[in-house]
Amino acid sequence: MKIQIIVLIQFLTCITLFSQSSDAEKNAEGNKMLPNSREIEANFLTSYYQQDGNNAAVTGGIGTEKLIDFANIFCKCSLDSINSVGIYGGADFYSSASTDNIDSYTSSASSQDVRTFATISYNRKNLKAGETYGIRAGFSTEYDYNSFSAGVSYTKEWNHGNSELNLNAQAFIDNWSIIYPYELRGEVTLPGSARKSFNAQANFFQVINKRLQLGVSAEFVQMTGLLSTPFHRVYFKDISKPDIERLPDLRLKVPLGIRLNYHFKDYLIARTFYRYYWDDFGISGHTFEIELPVKLSLSFTLGPFYRYHRQTGSRYFAPFQSHLSSEIFYSSDYDLSAFESNKYGLTVRYSPLYGLLRTGNIPLINRLFMMKYIESRIGIYNRSTGLNALFVSLNLGLSLK
Repeated sequence: MKIQIIVLIQFLTCITLFSQSSDAEKNAEGNKMLPNSREIEANFLTSYYQQDGNNAAVTGGIGTEKLIDFANIFCKCSLDSINSVGIYGGADFYSSASTDNIDSYTSSASSQDVRTFATISYNRKNLKAGETYGIRAGFSTEYDYNSFSAGVSYTKEWNHGNSELNLNAQAFIDNWSIIYPYELRGEVTLPGSARKSFNAQANFFQVINKRLQLGVSAEFVQMTGLLSTPFHRVYFKDISKPDIERLPDLRLKVPLGIRLNYHFKDYLIARTFYRYYWDDFGISGHTFEIELPVKLSLSFTLGPFYRYHRQTGSRYFAPFQSHLSSEIFYSSDYDLSAFESNKYGLTVRYSPLYGLLRTGNIPLINRLFMMKYIESRIGIYNRSTGLNALFVSLNLGLSLK
């Protein structure tokens, strides 16, 4: 019930923003232009995810990883040709068998929860200079964790829009409500509950010709503070008593990516992506993705996709009862282990020319509402450690004009 209320509030908020947009646009100097015919678009996304495996970090690298997650996301953007306000937010409900093992009894507070999150952004274009400036702020909260974020962005377009440089900087201020494993409470401590993350990213996009588009990206992430998870256990091979996961309080991450989209025909596109990842925990990784959307008709598109990932393990990782108690840092979280993974599935999109659903002018806002398309995505994820997952999503494209 809580999820439905949150989603309803988000929807009403977006409708309010729709109604506040003027029927006449203004140029950069504030002069009134022609009546506003610019379309205002929004998306409603709902998804279901479930996973299972036998390497839960909560129980020291063994035990169930079963998790079910149901999410609702509502996002909205674009008010006029100069100013745009974006709202991205939602709620997801999860039920986790592994986190239920934090306590000595089942059905604890940690076994299920609702995470809520939202980000609001404002962007302003300088049409003559081909520049866009943006700011954003957001939050995320769940039973043991709160996060606040703020960021700025700058985009420069030139060469008739065929070249684009995008720069982003963002900061996250997080805080844990520290929950220790039940048998270690009163015996272990962590120096603090705060975590800060700083992210800087540069993206360059280039239309090479009418068939080929290129994108490259570089990112730098610095994380400080509590980087371990307080309720993750570690079991040692030299003593019987476990400890909590302990990791350094500084981590640097550097992902580098390249994207190529090639239009073979009007009805077939190949979207490819490669990313190299490095961090100072000792992990390096390679990710390759490909998606092949095939337009079967003017309204119907099928898009098979595949993603492959391989990474080395962190120097701080070891399986159940493999660490020595004399070590300074240790973790049995298999997200930090060496593994390979495969994700594959299919996207189905139906977008008829005049939409799936249309209404007449809505009172007060004097606009036409239309459901433009419906898109579903289903996929399977397998990891070499034994983790398996299934995910399904439904995306509704909405508009007011």
